[in-house]
Amino acid sequence: MLRRNPNDKNRSARLSGFTVVELVVLIAVVGILASVAAPRFLSMNEFASPQASRQALSDLRFAQRLASGSGCPVQVDFEADGYTLTQRTGCRTGAFTLPLVDPVTNVAPFSITLPSGVVATSDVDPLVFDALGRATTTAGEVVDATLSVGGLPLETIGETGLVRVP
Repeated sequence: MLRRNPNDKNRSARLSGFTVVELVVLIAVVGILASVAAPRFLSMNEFASPQASRQALSDLRFAQRLASGSGCPVQVDFEADGYTLTQRTGCRTGAFTLPLVDPVTNVAPFSITLPSGVVATSDVDPLVFDALGRATTTAGEVVDATLSVGGLPLETIGETGLVRVP
């Protein structure tokens, strides 16, 4: 800040403000902070995996509730870039080819494509929720399933069908 000359009484009101050196230092500090913080705000990829994991958790819970509520098994078929939910053609008989309607978009099939770089895997593929809401294989064997969406773990408890983050 400018220093005031104690002998100059008329100029005291005009001598307030910042010096050029202070302004240059301020601009340099703001520039350094912007260069460090800007990539953090511009990179949304690190938010894609947690968002995809939460979406998968919600969709698996929907599949489990739909199966127990309707009495018709629901299959979740995992692919590298997403997953699809289907039901049997005859509720309890037939192949899992009847596409579910996505409750958000009201469009069939209920097929989720994950963001670029996010991968979904499951040790039980496809995973089936039976009429009681239990997690099973396609053969009907009740199993616990471990899933990974974007590297973030999810698990399904076989006997209850509970889908949770471990």
